[in-house]
Amino acid sequence: MVALRPLSPLLFGLLILPLGIFVGFTATPLPFLLSKAGVSVEDTANITAIAPFSAVLAVVIAPVVDTLLRRRTWLSLSSIVSGATFAAIFPFIGSAHTGWLICTILLAGCASSMVLAACGGLLAHLLSPGLQSKASGWWQAGFLGGGSLGGGAILWLGHHMSLTAVGILFGGFIALLGIVPLWIDEPPPRAGSGVLTHLVQIARELWGVIRAPRRRWSAALLVSPIGTGAAQFLLPAIAAQFGVGEAGVGWINGVGAGVFMAGGAMLGVLIPGTSDRRLMYAGSAAANALALGILLMARRPETYFFGVTLYLVTNGFCQVWYIALSSEIVGVATQSASVLFSALNALGVIPLMYMIWFDGQGYRYFGLHGLILTDSGAALGVCAIVSATFLLARLCRARARIPAVGAGR
Repeated sequence: MVALRPLSPLLFGLLILPLGIFVGFTATPLPFLLSKAGVSVEDTANITAIAPFSAVLAVVIAPVVDTLLRRRTWLSLSSIVSGATFAAIFPFIGSAHTGWLICTILLAGCASSMVLAACGGLLAHLLSPGLQSKASGWWQAGFLGGGSLGGGAILWLGHHMSLTAVGILFGGFIALLGIVPLWIDEPPPRAGSGVLTHLVQIARELWGVIRAPRRRWSAALLVSPIGTGAAQFLLPAIAAQFGVGEAGVGWINGVGAGVFMAGGAMLGVLIPGTSDRRLMYAGSAAANALALGILLMARRPETYFFGVTLYLVTNGFCQVWYIALSSEIVGVATQSASVLFSALNALGVIPLMYMIWFDGQGYRYFGLHGLILTDSGAALGVCAIVSATFLLARLCRARARIPAVGAGR
């Protein structure tokens, strides 16, 4: 008999690992291995841009997570399927199997996105607003830190065994993580009232997001080109221009990055949950863009190590506020929490995809400077607009509170 336990914020660091390992793989080992196989930077950008698109497709199937079975059950099943499809990617890495590689990445991404839908529903539906920001910190510590450590381990193991064997090893580990959610104490879903009724309920709650000004503008912020971390998917492919080899990429973008990104994520736990999540998200995104600009200083290994380290730390901190802002938009009382969380994640995937493409085009026409200026310039421009809007709104509220001259006489 399984002993069920209440959901703890700390547990999200483990529940999200299947998704973190997949994204970490597409961010570091995959572009480096493709570059090693002779695939160009532009083609690498096109291949890696496919991975986030699976999150958009997951929105279509996310409604079943809110209705059929418990979310913990879907989380367990999706982890197992994610492990199997993840292992299937590795035999096709190389320029000769681009079509099959894209297909397997898309399948593994869909399974991993179902992990996100189930985790997001659990976070938004079972945790109070005060615990959501702490759970977001642990979420990102597991997602970013675990993904980076996994990426470094994949590169290291690739020296000692075939890529197919590495895929089987990590796929088995991901599948074993499917056991963990079964210990969560979660009430069963409400009795079904028909597919059409449920779709109407989803539409009503989505309309509620659009109608509420705060939730509407928060969702618009998620779809903007800030805090995407898009450059992370191409940094391993340009490491050689800084004199950084395979071992250096494995440490700084892999194993070492796990510590930095997890540390950046844990900084979010220290910030009070009452902070304005929109402003915190924009501010952390601006710091992330400035950190990337350090790579423009010089093409030396130490510049790459320092710039990438700060970029990863600020990226970890930024992603905490992305999850916290998403959970605030969904709301605790929302019945279709998994669907709304998946929809918001899909909104966030859209800027990630187009920024990866724009970064690739910036590199194509202007080289390294074009890549960095494209990524940082777009983020800083939006952050400047957000800051100006915030200050203007405060000024208007302050003027509204000032009584007219001679009032009361």
